[in-house]
Amino acid sequence: MELWPLASILLVAFGAAALPFALVERSWRWRWREVEIGRLPVDADGGLYREGGSVPSYLRRAPAMVRVAAFTCLFFGQMFVPGLALGAFGLLAGGLGVVSIPGLIVAFKLYSAGLSLLRREPPDAYWKLRDAVAWALWLNGLVFGISLLVMLVLATGCHSQPPWPLFALINGYGALSVAQALLCRAVARRYEDALFQPTQAAHLLV
Repeated sequence: MELWPLASILLVAFGAAALPFALVERSWRWRWREVEIGRLPVDADGGLYREGGSVPSYLRRAPAMVRVAAFTCLFFGQMFVPGLALGAFGLLAGGLGVVSIPGLIVAFKLYSAGLSLLRREPPDAYWKLRDAVAWALWLNGLVFGISLLVMLVLATGCHSQPPWPLFALINGYGALSVAQALLCRAVARRYEDALFQPTQAAHLLV
């Protein structure tokens, strides 16, 4: 029964990320359909002395790896809303909300990168993704180092039992965040060419 509130929160968070993902992904598939992935022969029986012609082949939608990365960006990035509320409460409670500012920045950058990735906005999608990854890795590394230092101080000092469950919860979330950031970095590297390829709309503006 104790797991039910956590499961409910995760379900709501999943739905809150899935809705904008589905709407944006469907509306902007045409951008990914501009990415050429190879060529297909027009006539396999081109003849003995001539080679058959070929036509370019394009993506039908964003690749699965890209869609997974974009969804996780929206999933983790939506933490900006409750984080902002908690940060505002912390400021009113004595300025403690200042420590949440880096986390809010990371969440905002992730959400923005996820939307830009689904829309394949060259070259913004690439740079937004790399920027969000860098912020996420640095922040989680910093949080882990500080939390570990605090736990060691509490464990060696004349204090009560250190809150190891809280330490595990914070850094468990941090481990998931790091894994998500590494996934996004892999996507940025693998699809760098596609994320820099101009869109048809850009050609029309020239």
